[in-house]
Amino acid sequence: MFGKHFFENLLGKKEREELVITRADSPKIIKERKSRDFDTSAIRSPRTTRRGRSSHNLNHHDVFDSTASSIDRYQIDNVDFAKGAYGKVSIATDKISKEKVVIKQIPKTTPIRMVQNEIRAGQLLGEHPDIALFHQYLEFVDHHALVFSFIDGQDLFSYLEKSGFAPRAETQAREIATSILRAIEHTHTKSIAHRDIKLENILLDKSGKAFVIDYGLCAFVEEGKKLREWCGSDNYLAPQIVRRQPYDGYKADVFSIGVVLFAMVFGVFPFDNLRVNGRYSNDPSRPLPKLRVRFPADVKVNPSVKELLLMMLEDDEDKRISVPDILKHEWIVGESAESLSLSKKSNE
Repeated sequence: MFGKHFFENLLGKKEREELVITRADSPKIIKERKSRDFDTSAIRSPRTTRRGRSSHNLNHHDVFDSTASSIDRYQIDNVDFAKGAYGKVSIATDKISKEKVVIKQIPKTTPIRMVQNEIRAGQLLGEHPDIALFHQYLEFVDHHALVFSFIDGQDLFSYLEKSGFAPRAETQAREIATSILRAIEHTHTKSIAHRDIKLENILLDKSGKAFVIDYGLCAFVEEGKKLREWCGSDNYLAPQIVRRQPYDGYKADVFSIGVVLFAMVFGVFPFDNLRVNGRYSNDPSRPLPKLRVRFPADVKVNPSVKELLLMMLEDDEDKRISVPDILKHEWIVGESAESLSLSKKSNE
């Protein structure tokens, strides 16, 4: 939401059942910047919609810091820093703490649940080194305002676009992926599924450190229950969501992280056949078939990252790897494990 550029669909050529794709035949990134979100007007499955608050106003207990709920606390430095799918972002300085902040302004025409989600998630998540810190909620006549710590940088899509979406070095991809995984592991421990992990919702600061943002589509998960709310963004959707089946919110996040990691390592998306109508893109009369991951032949990578991606992009969510297990995987810990091994040898 805070980045200046946004992601659109990837376009593909003919689907080939047996041939290994190359980057030349893979989906291409087109130049419109706006990401197409899935079912965001409803946010919920039509079959599971329950009536919520009809008012666009939030109750007093929804405000994170009610003692400083005036915009007068902030000196606006850049009123039109960025524009997103649901509003605009301004840069400001907190007059009390002198800290730079971003103020995310959301029109009251936006579904109120998205604002409530950001506030509640911000309260539950607290401070975490890999998540943009939520400060407070402010309310105005025609819009909501959410205040976050300022991250001086750009979103991951913009970063990759500047290099022409050239595959990233595995060391860099690992570093970014690890930050995302730590953030989402913390998110899941708070019984929250993010549900909109994508390149635009990962911010990189000037040093290349990654942060997860935008919990507007998140779900608060009840133990043992699957989700039925079909939302997210094209190309990152777990197949269960595309097929409109009940799904594990945590495993859906794993699939989306897998798509992000694949895009970093190979410079393309793993699939060009995921669409919001739950049908196979090349033949709308057919339901989405079981997904098969194919790796571009002209990008040479460590076999262990391919192994990990196959487990993250597994069609069957019961077989899909979990975030804690990803963080233990050889490709994620391999570099530190190798370092420890070398250190041990030098001491022998």
